[in-house]
Amino acid sequence: MSYCKQCKINIADPTTVCPLCQSVLEKTEQAKEGMYPMIGRQRKGRRLMLRIFAFLCLIAMVVLAIVNYVTYNGVMWSIIGDAGILYLLVTLRYTLFNEHEGHTMKILMQVIAVMLLTILIDYTIGYQGWSVAYALPIIILVADVLILILMLVNLRIWHSYILLQIGMSILSVALGVYMLIVDLQHAMLTGIAIGVSLVMFLGTVCVGDARARNELKRRFHV
Repeated sequence: MSYCKQCKINIADPTTVCPLCQSVLEKTEQAKEGMYPMIGRQRKGRRLMLRIFAFLCLIAMVVLAIVNYVTYNGVMWSIIGDAGILYLLVTLRYTLFNEHEGHTMKILMQVIAVMLLTILIDYTIGYQGWSVAYALPIIILVADVLILILMLVNLRIWHSYILLQIGMSILSVALGVYMLIVDLQHAMLTGIAIGVSLVMFLGTVCVGDARARNELKRRFHV
């Protein structure tokens, strides 16, 4: 029997992750209190809080737009504020309050959302290319480091992070193609991001051997 510290429940199924929160389980011989607790009320409370927060976010977005219109000086800064509010709302809805999605997909969604928000900020204040040339490669590199740390911390389920590595590889290669077409002069940081992402993925597949290949088969049915 396994025990989830996050949910404080015992899991009788032969699994290494909690079916509720996807946290790594610890093995235990004793039955602890709380076998699959009643979480219906918790979910209703969370949904109510989320709806209230969404309503407050909508009010804040309208207020920002009105203030920006009244004090307009050539910059639509309210777009950045509204995008930040939407990002926070999406984070709460699909990351913190989404119990059905695995944490790997949540991390991937967060990385994509941050990248889109960065590009939007760059375009809003007058596009200068810093978001694509510098910010996005740095975001990918930070994500790669985070993935490596998660794999080392969760050695029992290290193979579950292969999907994240594939995502980072695709994002970095797509960014590299864009820089190759548009601005090859400032593509060095993007090249580093591509190299790190691909090396991590290929290294995981080679070192992981059968478990890595089985994870790829499970994910993509190949």
